[in-house]
Amino acid sequence: MTPQPVPSRAELLAALQLQYDWGVDEVLSEETIDRLSDVPRSLPARIEPLQARPSLPKESPAPASPGLEQARDLPALIRASETLDDLFLSRTATHRLKPVCVDDAPFMLIGETPDADEDRSGALFSGRAGDLLDRMLATAGLERSVLSMAPAVPWRPPGGRGVTDQEMRSCRPLLLKTIALCRPPFLVTMGVTPLRLLLGDQAMLNRLRGKWTEIRIPELDAPVALLPMRHPLQLAASPAARRNAWQDLLVLMERLSAENTELNKS
Repeated sequence: MTPQPVPSRAELLAALQLQYDWGVDEVLSEETIDRLSDVPRSLPARIEPLQARPSLPKESPAPASPGLEQARDLPALIRASETLDDLFLSRTATHRLKPVCVDDAPFMLIGETPDADEDRSGALFSGRAGDLLDRMLATAGLERSVLSMAPAVPWRPPGGRGVTDQEMRSCRPLLLKTIALCRPPFLVTMGVTPLRLLLGDQAMLNRLRGKWTEIRIPELDAPVALLPMRHPLQLAASPAARRNAWQDLLVLMERLSAENTELNKS
């Protein structure tokens, strides 16, 4: 057998440099290594399970300020809310959506966080949302002029972003006081924001829509019935959303019919 020539130092360095350029970063041994031989035969000592960390207490709802609690009508409530330091949204929105209280209204309609049309006009259910709402109400033989209405959050967040948990906690006392002053026979919420403001941040619109529930409102003696519905702008999402809206309207119309019957009897 012809002996192989011994590579020179320069050739060895060149080969090493080539492997480095190719990304080789580990040298493997030519001998088989039994890595299981290093494993201890006995089982390790049992590790005690870690104790669960204590859950942090949930933040309690923001208490109503003295100014809100002392308000005796909507104008006074609006003036009191304009001086609250924790309602930062009021500093960035173009307009504030003001609640509307109608005497002897059949119910109160609570809308979503203001969209761009509402922020520009300062009126509840403006633009396309208002057109769709009018058509929905007409199906039930109603007009918005006979309804009390309120926004879940009076100010549009910057850029139309979602409302933060802190902002919802700050706006909740304002919404509750608005309902207490208007004293509606029942409530109809449109969208997820008013639902979570009134029932908690775990409330799911898809599970609760079209079903009556009751809530307690401070300053009101009896519980108030509440019907969650989709927001008018959600109707364009899918045919299923439009079917849901029609089903919810039937539930609302049934309630209104029953109350009219009781009123006629009396």
